[in-house]
Amino acid sequence: MSTEVLVRDDGPVRVLTLSGPLRLNSISASTADALCDEIHRAERHDPTRALVLTGEGDHFSAGGDADGVIEAAAREDDDAMLRFMRSYQRAALAVWSTPLPVVACVSGVAYGGAFNLALACDLMVCSQEARFCEVFLRMGVVPDFGGAYLLPKAIGMQRAKELMLLADEIDAGTAQRLGLANFVMGTPTEARETALALAHRLSAQSRLAVSMTKRLMNSAAGGSFESALELEALSQATALGSVRAQTSFERFRS
Repeated sequence: MSTEVLVRDDGPVRVLTLSGPLRLNSISASTADALCDEIHRAERHDPTRALVLTGEGDHFSAGGDADGVIEAAAREDDDAMLRFMRSYQRAALAVWSTPLPVVACVSGVAYGGAFNLALACDLMVCSQEARFCEVFLRMGVVPDFGGAYLLPKAIGMQRAKELMLLADEIDAGTAQRLGLANFVMGTPTEARETALALAHRLSAQSRLAVSMTKRLMNSAAGGSFESALELEALSQATALGSVRAQTSFERFRS
């Protein structure tokens, strides 16, 4: 079991926790791989009927790991950055396509890829102090974790462009008004309790019916998530290798 994704069972609900509170639970390639593995493991575990995805401590996640970006860019292997992106994408696709219902529980920051990972979940609960930001353009890169596919489908193209292009932070109330968050609770504890209660409600439904409902609704969203991820990987691999991006990540790390 990975130390980067903590696993806890609450009856038929499996809670997956992004771990690393000292770095705001930032997501490295190995974290993304571990999350993907744990989701697939939960799918094979017959008693598990629903998932909760959250972060350890006070925050959901600050997004992609800056150290990993810099290390991948420094490798002489031309495909290193693309392989790095594939890890992120496998995690996003695992969350999106798992037959199990997934409830995101967000407190503190959900920036960049972590914001988009939460969007890939089926329901989102957040605490009042949660903060969201499609921070990518501030760093000179393009959205990843499937954000350019997921966000317009959630709130419409113009609103999505506003969040992506201006890269402004939004609070929990705004996220709910836009239709991104289903429930906003007063405290992180209340958010966790609500997310767990929702997951238990979902776990009581037919596993087959839930799976087929998710597949129907995801298909009805139109277009192919896989093709969107392919374009995203090629674009981000290029952007992450730019001087602007590397300078931004160096500044962020220092």
